[in-house]
Amino acid sequence: MRIKFTPVILTLAVASTVYAAPAPVHLAKRGWVADKLKELVEDAINTLSCGACTAALVGVKDVAWLNKNWVLDALVEICPKVSKLTPEVCSGAVKLEGPALLDALLKANLLSGDAQFICYQVAGICSPPGLTSGSLTFPKPKPANAVAPASSGNLIDVLHLSDWHVDSGYIPGSEADCDQPLCCRKHSNSPAVPKRKASTWGDYHCDVPIKLGQNMMSYVPSVANVSFGILTGDVPPHDIWAQTQETVVPQTANAYSVMATLGSKIYPTIGNHEAGPTNLFPTTSSGGSIQWLYNSLADDWSRWLPAEAINSVKSNYGAYNVSPAPGLRIISLNTNFCYTMNFHLYAEKDDYDPNGELKWLVAQLQAAENAGDRVWIIGHVGPSMTDCIMNWSNLYYQAVQRYSPHVIAEQFFGHTHYDEFALSYGPGAKTAQNAISTSWIGPSATTYTNLNPGFRVYKVDTKSWNVFDSQTYIADMNLANTWDASGGSPNWHLEYSARQTYGAFAPIAADQPLSAGWWHNVTKVFETNPAAFQTYWKLRGKSAGLQPACPAGGPCPAEMICNLRAGRSSDSCTKISLSLSRRSDVDGAELSPAATVVAGAHRILKRAEPAASQPNPWSKSLCK
Repeated sequence: MRIKFTPVILTLAVASTVYAAPAPVHLAKRGWVADKLKELVEDAINTLSCGACTAALVGVKDVAWLNKNWVLDALVEICPKVSKLTPEVCSGAVKLEGPALLDALLKANLLSGDAQFICYQVAGICSPPGLTSGSLTFPKPKPANAVAPASSGNLIDVLHLSDWHVDSGYIPGSEADCDQPLCCRKHSNSPAVPKRKASTWGDYHCDVPIKLGQNMMSYVPSVANVSFGILTGDVPPHDIWAQTQETVVPQTANAYSVMATLGSKIYPTIGNHEAGPTNLFPTTSSGGSIQWLYNSLADDWSRWLPAEAINSVKSNYGAYNVSPAPGLRIISLNTNFCYTMNFHLYAEKDDYDPNGELKWLVAQLQAAENAGDRVWIIGHVGPSMTDCIMNWSNLYYQAVQRYSPHVIAEQFFGHTHYDEFALSYGPGAKTAQNAISTSWIGPSATTYTNLNPGFRVYKVDTKSWNVFDSQTYIADMNLANTWDASGGSPNWHLEYSARQTYGAFAPIAADQPLSAGWWHNVTKVFETNPAAFQTYWKLRGKSAGLQPACPAGGPCPAEMICNLRAGRSSDSCTKISLSLSRRSDVDGAELSPAATVVAGAHRILKRAEPAASQPNPWSKSLCK
């Protein structure tokens, strides 16, 4: 029988003076409350039902009113049982991430829809809520016949780095096939004799060692004359159970120093892993501050950004505007203010524009329109992703529609680790004629998980500032042991040119950019040409060949094509879902319902691809 937790807690609070009770009685009541809380949470885990999820959140909130530590202790105890993670990982993750969630729940109105909203956005358990964010207000109406400027024919090279995730804790020779969220490092249960030793260059189950990042940056100048670069976030490794201000500050500083060896300016944005604890970016509604992060990033980025942009990083929660060349402005957003795993956002779900970032964005876009400049928008979590809260994404999409294609030339994001794109459309049908903007989702530098390391070089016109080609470079991590044995180094090479590869399916004139309309035509080919789609599917995974199959005739291709046309998260055809956190869970083990970790603890710790027996294994996001 499901316990009605709110009456239980209220009865307990009224019937006894919990905090004033003698120690033995106090401990007994604490244990009794914790047991009831665990029943609620485990019910939510086992059933994955909306009712059970909302009941668990209400129960967690009720206990948190009495004592937050009781909740945290209960979750620490539950975590290893349902996730098979070590107590070390569970304790670290819960104690770092948990307090922000509890603070948000204490402010949320769980009995008036907030609980269902949280259960959906974090875990996909309840029905999708309707869009309630309304409409943005713009200083001026969109000009009539707003079109992109003509191209000059002069192209430059622009580097796109994303999801760096270099791991200073990487230990060559350590276990590369572990049962933890991140391998190739020391864990409390690491075997004395590894099943598979981590190479010195990296492994598909791990973030990458420092020397791979250094080697990548030394290779880039051999294939591109980089005018400038962009970095779409995520620098620290995935050890989220140990990430604090004290760990992320030196990690990011060291990483930016390595990137600086390129010799060209790089314009960065903030990933969810830059915060310590991971994912947590306070808002004015939630309270709290991580000004230390914005100050630290300002110091790191001062080697590339002018003083005005540095001041903006400090005062605008990491966002800034910069002009790398005449006629072009780069607007760097902190899209962690739409990230579903930023628990601070749930303190006030109707705060549709946390910290006023979208209002600031509109002001920057209007200034660019007034000046006749072109704009690139860069961020980490893309508004097309289900990881972006729908109401924020909807408002952002309105800004894209207002200022595209005449102001916004391109958009660039990261986070998924895959080589992807997403399209935005004007009001009306999703057609080539109505496609107005492309979001380029950069491939990760890290191999985490089951991917080859990679980077992109864009061929960009210096008048329209549109992309004329996108060239992805990778190294084949399956050869890492060979590089060690021979004393060699990674075999970086051109994986493909988007213009050549997809132009074979959807021809394009030499003087035309890879526009959103052209990309829409590419997706139309995917619908009728299985070979073309399988080419995309292979390249999406950076040719590692380790992602789940997306076979023709099944539901996967249609879902993926739908997502390519989903510039806002509410248009995505992929359902938000929970997935696994252990490598053994995808190696043939039969899973019980309790093998899934509920809500945030589940999604922030996952690593491996889901088993083929799980729903939609192809749709898993890699980075949380």
